[in-house]
Amino acid sequence: MNEAKTSISSRLSARWKVSGQAALAATSLALSLGSAPSAQALTIVLDFVPAATTDLFGVGTLPETFASWGFSAANLANLREATLTAVNKDYLGYPSFGANALSPLPNGKELNINFTFSSGLTGPGNGDSEWYYVAIGDANPNQGFLGQACLGCVRGSGGTSSVANGSIVGSILTDSISSLLSLATNDTQRLNLLAGTVAHEIGHTLNLPHPNAALANPGESSFSIMATGAAPTSMPNIERTKDRAFAYTEFQTLINTVGLRNVSPVPEPSTWLMLALGLGFLVVRKRQAVPQA
Repeated sequence: MNEAKTSISSRLSARWKVSGQAALAATSLALSLGSAPSAQALTIVLDFVPAATTDLFGVGTLPETFASWGFSAANLANLREATLTAVNKDYLGYPSFGANALSPLPNGKELNINFTFSSGLTGPGNGDSEWYYVAIGDANPNQGFLGQACLGCVRGSGGTSSVANGSIVGSILTDSISSLLSLATNDTQRLNLLAGTVAHEIGHTLNLPHPNAALANPGESSFSIMATGAAPTSMPNIERTKDRAFAYTEFQTLINTVGLRNVSPVPEPSTWLMLALGLGFLVVRKRQAVPQA
């Protein structure tokens, strides 16, 4: 399947200083509460290729520095993080039924899939036992399309894989995508072009085809992530610069093929602060109660 999504946003994190024992206790308790993602059965690795790579179909990719893309304040490391964040939003940040009555996603659930990025075929590094790669780089040689991936090879209609673990199941061709950069006027739209293509091709590997037309979805465009500029969808290219989303019907297919897991609660910054202060207080009280030698 041949085939472009989300905003480039800064990642801010609050850091609280507590004494050594309190910090260690806070970390241990946070992990026990499930704030850190646990290993799941399936991971898709976004491989920003460091050297020439070839996917299952013989399409080659070469490293892309993105120097000519015009990002105002993004080096390659930041762009990788932003792309990963955008893909996670598409697949794991989908609104549940409680937030959107049209959504097929039950409250408190998310797709049973993980995403990470790499530079080379190094594995996901998160403990998952099953993973596949999508290569991101310039086409070698130029192919004339934005990307490609195998339909249903990672998860077919029966929810199983038909390719070897660790396979490169698709390619995102940055030289072709760059031909659309004239449509983008800011970093957000440039990232949408790249991340939308990545999410689109991964969708193919999870058994999502091109739709016949625009479909109802919670995104900025009437066209879903799986829409294409060619027939039968015939989506205008300007739509690729928008923050698109999977159609409700498409997300139901993802639920059927990937399955669901419980959403892990992540404490708010204020919760982290109260937790740290509370543990610090307990450590101080304990030290005061211990007789000094």
